[in-house]
Amino acid sequence: MLRKLRLAVVGLGRVSKSHLPAIREQSDLIELVALVSRDEGKLRLEAEKWEGVHTYTSYDDAVNDPDIDAFLLLLPHDIHAEYSIKALRAGKHVLVEKPMAMNVQEAEQMADAAEANQVTLMIGQSRRFYQPVMESIRQVRNKAIGELININAMLLAHMDKPAADWWKDESKIGGFIIPLWGSHILDYIQWAYGRAPKSVYAQGHSNNPNWSGEDEVAISMNFGEGQMANVWMSFNAGCRPTDEVGLTGKRIWSTQNSIYERYLIGSNGLLHLKDEYELSLNGEKLESCESTFPNFKWQLEEFALAIREGREPLASGREIIQVMRVMDGCFESMRTGQVVQL
Repeated sequence: MLRKLRLAVVGLGRVSKSHLPAIREQSDLIELVALVSRDEGKLRLEAEKWEGVHTYTSYDDAVNDPDIDAFLLLLPHDIHAEYSIKALRAGKHVLVEKPMAMNVQEAEQMADAAEANQVTLMIGQSRRFYQPVMESIRQVRNKAIGELININAMLLAHMDKPAADWWKDESKIGGFIIPLWGSHILDYIQWAYGRAPKSVYAQGHSNNPNWSGEDEVAISMNFGEGQMANVWMSFNAGCRPTDEVGLTGKRIWSTQNSIYERYLIGSNGLLHLKDEYELSLNGEKLESCESTFPNFKWQLEEFALAIREGREPLASGREIIQVMRVMDGCFESMRTGQVVQL
């Protein structure tokens, strides 16, 4: 029997509530061997749910633990690069939450560290791992709509307050709606086209005093050869009430409480993704799944199997550098008011 991947989870904030159940569901591939958090209270409460798990309040101590094969990093964006590189240089595999880093320079350093130490770096582009999303890419590759010529993506949601205090600070989050949700959409668009755009133009504004980053954005990308993409995102679509702590958890990430649509226009057809849960081709439903579909389980399976099989995972560090390059281009365009060549 092949040995399980011995995994440590770093960070026990909001997003850990999605990742930790997925680890249990992948118990045939993955063994949780350590938890790392500076919050001793959270650490103690979570450790009680797992048999034989080690706990660390020091990340450096965890990195030096020879019984850890890989790290799952669930941290504020501004320390993704630092923590990833430290683990990669110690010969550990890394799955780090999106966005990959704060900028393309950090992302390149992360990918270089993985390659230099012959370990796997995967980015948590978790919204790839739904059946309808995967099927949409297969349909594009099989020319079901002819040649892809345009992708239009729209997110309308309502958020009053950030789900975490560090979201308020642009220096920690690297913006607002672009790293939080745009990183998913920009990843999908480049995945569908199979390459990066040639240029990007973006407009963005902050309308809510509860954070400093952009919450209203329009992005236009040119892929050349008559191919393009457009993204519209808003956290100001205030037609739905919020709870005491703002729009968090399922209230923001579900179809019922947001409008999330992607239209893939081809030379001979139209694909429509409604959220991640329903795919239609020319108005006929092709694929659907429940909103409870275990995408984080699928993501962890891809990480573990890529390591076991010695191959690049989906959403590898080297691949997602291109997403960071476009994100950087968006912020430069917003700052200068100009089209940015990539």
